[in-house]
Amino acid sequence: MILIVRSVSKWYPELFLVFTVLLYWIFSGTLINPIAIVLITALNAQLVIKNKTFGVVLASIFILLSIYMSFQLISDVIQLEQFLPEGLMMLVSGISLFIFSGYFGFALLQKNIIYRPERLSIEND
Repeated sequence: MILIVRSVSKWYPELFLVFTVLLYWIFSGTLINPIAIVLITALNAQLVIKNKTFGVVLASIFILLSIYMSFQLISDVIQLEQFLPEGLMMLVSGISLFIFSGYFGFALLQKNIIYRPERLSIEND
């Protein structure tokens, strides 16, 4: 059981980001959402191919998107005429979602940017 958890833990950033894109797709209200389709396809490709450069680009995109959406949410809250409990709920849930997606974007970036050199075998001559 612990081995299964350890093997899946390598994919936590990608799986959480797939989950957040699915949440975005569900709450957008459209069946055909090209942005969500492209992001889901890119994350699935990263899970299968495991390309380091593509992972860094994908992580950077998610970090920038989470920062942008956090600022957008804060500006929407500032423009409210009345601050109702629904606004507080929107603020807390939105900021927490964007903080977690930014965190997992950084985790994906760290996972793909770490350089692990190949081990050279030293032969006895």
